[in-house]
Amino acid sequence: MQRKTFNLHKNRSLIKPMVAVTTTVYIVSVFGPFFSDNSNNGASILKHIMINNYDDILQWVEENDIIILDRGFRDSLGVLKSIGIDVAMPSFLGPKQNQSDVQDANNSRFVTILRWVVESVNARIKRFKWFNQVIPNSSLPSVQDFICIVAALLNCFHVSMVTPSPNDDETIRRMNSLRTQNNTLQIFITGYNLTRNSICNVIDIHNLVQRFPKLSMFNLRMITLGVYQLKRARSYAEEHADSIDLTDSNLEFPIQSCIDTNAHDIIRIRFQSAHKKSSQYYTYIQFDPNQILAWYCRCRIGPTVVECCSHVAAGIWFLGYERHQLETNQQPSSTNFANLHYCDSISDYEDSSDEDNDAKYSSTR
Repeated sequence: MQRKTFNLHKNRSLIKPMVAVTTTVYIVSVFGPFFSDNSNNGASILKHIMINNYDDILQWVEENDIIILDRGFRDSLGVLKSIGIDVAMPSFLGPKQNQSDVQDANNSRFVTILRWVVESVNARIKRFKWFNQVIPNSSLPSVQDFICIVAALLNCFHVSMVTPSPNDDETIRRMNSLRTQNNTLQIFITGYNLTRNSICNVIDIHNLVQRFPKLSMFNLRMITLGVYQLKRARSYAEEHADSIDLTDSNLEFPIQSCIDTNAHDIIRIRFQSAHKKSSQYYTYIQFDPNQILAWYCRCRIGPTVVECCSHVAAGIWFLGYERHQLETNQQPSSTNFANLHYCDSISDYEDSSDEDNDAKYSSTR
């Protein structure tokens, strides 16, 4: 029992229920719970559910229905396709591939813009105190009943996560029109070899060749197609500017301008990766005084044109929106940053004065 419930990823004993959710956030069915060892990953559980027809799932799932999954379910694709079910899943990087191509990045966004409801439903279930704590073994026989009760309560009484908006039709139209388009800025930059550092100069944000457009929050959301990138934008901008007061008129926000005469409307920003200290991503933004024309980033999903990545969002958000605000709206994590200390890397290297000892010691962080 202990071995089969021990999850190496979480490093603790767990059980796994599987929740089937519609794109309208309605919980259709709850399967399990299952063991959580290596033999019971998401793909294995889904194949087991389908083959054994849990809850008569094959009766209410029709041929050519589309199931939206994340990448962890890739090993279940064969079984699903064999019974006539189509699958939508974010794309994978190929061997020695560091960045998705434009079409894969665009198609992945069509999946993630729908699949977020699954994570939101899981979060709502965990808001019930009983599911947000360690469950005693004596309660295991009742876990499925409790989850079904919670699912019924959420379906009946909880406020809907998806609220219709007058802008939905425009968003869908825009996404469909951009889905098959190439990233023209990426083609231009790579075609003219504008990624070279020798043709880029660091300039002040007040000395741009042309004025960066002032944007509204609506304009930003039409570019990002959601709030996730905008939530990440502040942390990227604050690290890049080395300040939490982004409305300071004397703030230094390093940007680079291309000296090529055909690229005067393109700026480049080098953002530090939020996950790896050794990784940095160059972000390119093309604009005129009225609008953002194009963008491209060297990160994994940087070529997408349906939306933009968090690095592009950070640059556009700061230059076109945040620096024009009268008062900055700091995140809690930003204010806590000032309460933590970062030690400098100081070498303790010095020559030994002992002639009989040729060893030299150095201590670095």
